[in-house]
Order: sequence, then structure tokens, then C-alpha cells
Amino acid sequence: MKKSSIIILIMFFIQSCGYVPLYSKNQKVDFYIQSINFNGSDRELANFIKSDLNNYLKKNTGKNFIINASINYQKTAVSKSAEAITEEYNLISTVLFQINSENVDEEITINETFKMNNFNDEFEERKYEQTIKKNMARSIVSKLILQLARFNVD
Repeated sequence: MKKSSIIILIMFFIQSCGYVPLYSKNQKVDFYIQSINFNGSDRELANFIKSDLNNYLKKNTGKNFIINASINYQKTAVSKSAEAITEEYNLISTVLFQINSENVDEEITINETFKMNNFNDEFEERKYEQTIKKNMARSIVSKLILQLARFNVD
């Protein structure tokens, strides 16, 4: 009984050895986005990106960026059945960011793709596509923030 309780205590101490994933803590951001303007083919994706960037739109000390984004979103048929019914779609979002700051004047293109099966229910398909767009927006924003952090170091 005593040995098993000691083993359990040792396991608890080993479990809490202080390991923390690298990006788990909110790092102090030393930049902010002064303004961001969108144009392009998909307003919904632009709204998802803007809502994910809200934390960076607040005034902060440090470098500021002005961003113009151009969004191109396509939903194309990949495969069709013998009855000419689409079975699979390819969702492609391409966002071109023009980043301006005092030392930075660059363009970054971020692409995201996803293959989606056709649904029998059109409402469920639109709902699923919206979820995919939210995930694409999160991925696009995380890649953009990494690039902005890189510019901030330079």
C-alpha cells in the first residue's frame, strides 16, 4: 500500500515537471494593426478574418501596420458522378495582404485549400462550408500574425 502511494506521488511530480508548449501563453505583442481594409469576392471570409484580428486592432505601443487585403474565394467541383451530380468540391481561399508601415512595404499571399464532400441537404452543406471558412480564417490570421511579428523584429 505504501509503495503504491509513493509511486502515485512520483507520477504526479513527473506529470507537473513544468513543461509548457511554446505558443500556449499569450505573448506580449509589440505591434498593432492601425487599419485593415478588405476587398474581394467573399464578404463572409473577410468578416471572419476581421473578427479574429480584433485583438490586434487595439492601440498598443510599438510598431503599427496598415493592411489592405484582397480576398479570392472559389468553390469548384472536383468530381462528379455518372449522373453529373457533384460529389466533391475544392474550396480555395487566396488572400493577398499589402502591409505598410514606417519601414515595411510588402505583399504576402496566403493560400488555404480544403476538399469538401457534397451534402444531400443544402442547408447542412452551407453550414459546414461556413465552419470551414472560420477555420481557414483562423489559419490565415495566425500566418499573418507570424509574418507581422517577423517584420516587427526587423
